[in-house]
Amino acid sequence: MRPLGVILVAMLPAMSATAEDEATQDSIAYVPSLGEIMTKIELSRSKLWYSVRLRNWTLAVYQLGQVKSGFRDLELLYPMPTSDLAETDRITLLLEEAVKTKDEKRFDQFFAEMTDECNDCHKTKGVPFLHVGVPKVPDPYGERMLEPTMTR
Repeated sequence: MRPLGVILVAMLPAMSATAEDEATQDSIAYVPSLGEIMTKIELSRSKLWYSVRLRNWTLAVYQLGQVKSGFRDLELLYPMPTSDLAETDRITLLLEEAVKTKDEKRFDQFFAEMTDECNDCHKTKGVPFLHVGVPKVPDPYGERMLEPTMTR
């Protein structure tokens, strides 16, 4: 190997470590806004609802996990009294059981409860215009994308 090649090869680990350090620092410094977290929750709620409509229970489990993750992010980054999210936690557990048992009727009941709870919270926080609801058909994601048999 030529001397220049040896020098460049020797520098690679240092260059790589620097890039990794910068990426880590950037990710630590980034805090998603409250609106970004709420948008993530609403998008996941919507996909959860459509997944159940299409009986794609695997995707429903995943999307419910995304909803729960969004609420955890909310609690961690934007703390509020625990009583504000206690009912949401209870409803999430009920939704989890309905999805696990593939019970659409109970899912619909608990999804409606979650929707009401979200809207009540928005009213309490002074933003009643941020209204969530049951997704409207047709599916904006395209049914094929959410079908249980669809793989990429």
